Amino acid sequence: MLEEIRIHKGYQLFGKYQHIFSSEKGKISLIRLKKYYSEKVSFWEIYCLEGNLFEDTERFKIKVKAVKRIKELLE
Repeated sequence: MLEEIRIHKGYQLFGKYQHIFSSEKGKISLIRLKKYYSEKVSFWEIYCLEGNLFEDTERFKIKVKAVKRIKELLE
């Protein structure tokens, strides 16, 4: 599994960095979503960029759990 880190184009709304994880199975994006008016904390969101790994998005309170889920999907 490879990880690429880049500056997210919409970083005014999101965290500054976007993490792209990839393997032979596909690609998954990981970003940190900043606090919103109704949210008390920020959270991490994953989205499938390539492959049919999961539908829509998945959100996590901490980055460690998001990365664990990505590893499960890509390995």
